[in-house]
Amino acid sequence: MATAAILSVGDELTLGQFLETHAQWLSQRLVELGVEPVMHTTVGDDEQGLVDALAAAMKRVDVIVITGGLGPTADDLTREALAALDGPGLVHDADAEGALRARFEARGRPLPASNLKQALRPAWMRMMPNPLGTAPGMFGTLDGVLVASLPGPPEEMHPMWHDHVAAVVRAHVGHVQIKCASVLACGLPESVAAERLGALMDHGRNPIVGITVSGTVLTARLRATGVACSDGSVEACIAQTEAAWGDLCFGRGDDTLAGSIGALLIERGASVATCESCTGGSVARALTAVPGSSAWFGSGWITYANEAKVRLGVDPMLIERHGAVSAEVAQAMATSAARGAGARFGVSTTGVAGPTGGSSEKPVGTVWIHAHDETRALRPRRFLITGDRTMIRDRATALAQVMLRLAILGRDAGPLLWEVR
Repeated sequence: MATAAILSVGDELTLGQFLETHAQWLSQRLVELGVEPVMHTTVGDDEQGLVDALAAAMKRVDVIVITGGLGPTADDLTREALAALDGPGLVHDADAEGALRARFEARGRPLPASNLKQALRPAWMRMMPNPLGTAPGMFGTLDGVLVASLPGPPEEMHPMWHDHVAAVVRAHVGHVQIKCASVLACGLPESVAAERLGALMDHGRNPIVGITVSGTVLTARLRATGVACSDGSVEACIAQTEAAWGDLCFGRGDDTLAGSIGALLIERGASVATCESCTGGSVARALTAVPGSSAWFGSGWITYANEAKVRLGVDPMLIERHGAVSAEVAQAMATSAARGAGARFGVSTTGVAGPTGGSSEKPVGTVWIHAHDETRALRPRRFLITGDRTMIRDRATALAQVMLRLAILGRDAGPLLWEVR
C-alpha cells in the first residue's frame, strides 16, 4: 500500500493560534484513494525547517501533500523550500501570471507587485489553477515521490483536491481497492475493548482493526484492501466486533448515541424524560439535538437545588437521610420525571462535579445515575469519574445516555466505565 505524508505550514499553527484541521481531512481523502498516511508534520514559516521536513518525508513515503505557505507575503516560503529540494531558484509561469492579472482586473484593480510571487514555481513542478483565490497549487514528481502543494484556506484547498490532486495521486499510486468501516461503542474501557477484540487487532490482518477514543466514544476502525473489500471479510469483521463489544455498541459510521436512543424509542412507541442536577441539562440537550426528537422527548427538568427536586416530587426525607448525591435520590428523580411527563422512561444525574464540594465519602467525581422504566425495576449506578469539572459533566452525560439505552433494550451490561460498586 502506498504511503503519504501531510505537511501543514504556518506560524499560526505551530504557535497554537489556529487549530490544524487539514491533516484529518486530507488523510480521509488519501485513504479513499488507497494511500496510507503515515506522517503528519506541522512546520512554521521557516524555509530551512520546511526543507528539512520535506527531505525527511521523501525518504519514507510515496506521496507528500503540503498545505499553506503559498501566499504573496515574505513569510510564505513553501515555493522556495520546494525549489531548494532540486536546486535553488524559481521559474516564472506566464499562465499563472495571466490568471492572476485577469482575477484582479475583473475586480477593477491592478495586480499588486507582491502577488507576482504567486506566479513563480520550482522548475520540476507544474501549476494547478485556483479559481477561488490568488494562490495556484503546484505538483510534481521528484525522486519517485509525488509532491502536491495546496493553498491553506479550505474553501480553496478542497476544490483543488477534488478537481486536480485526486486524479494525480491516483495516477501515481495506481488503483488500489480499499474499504473502510467503523463500529461505535460507549461505556467500555479502552483496555477491555481491546482485550475483547483479541486477534482482530493483530498486525498484518486484512481487514485491519484499530481502536480510537474520542471523548467517551470508542471507535473500532476497520480497513480492508484488495479482495477483502468484496469477499465479505469487512462484514464478518463488523459482526465480530459488535459481538465482542455487545450491548455497548450503539452504531456505525456517523451514528450518534442519542440518535440510537431515539430510534429505539420510536420502535417501542415510547418516550423519555430527564431530571438533571450535576449535568445541568446536557443530557436533555444531547437528546434533543437529534432531528425529530419531539416524537419521543417531551420534558426535562434541571433540579440543581434540593428545593427544585422536592417540587418535582422527590421526598425531602430521602434528601435529608441520604443526601442529594445518593442512589435513593437519583432513583426518585428519574421516577418523578417520567411520571411528571407521562413517559415510560426517565433518566437522572446527581453528583459532585467539583472542583469543590467533595468529601471523603463522596469525593469530586462521584455521580449517581438512574434510568427508570415503568415496566420493571432497575438499579441506580454509582460512578467515580476522573477529570476536571467539564470532563466530569460530559462523561456523566454520556453515561446517562448509555444507561438509558440499556434500559430501553432491557439489558444490564456492566460494569461500565468509571462505575464503582
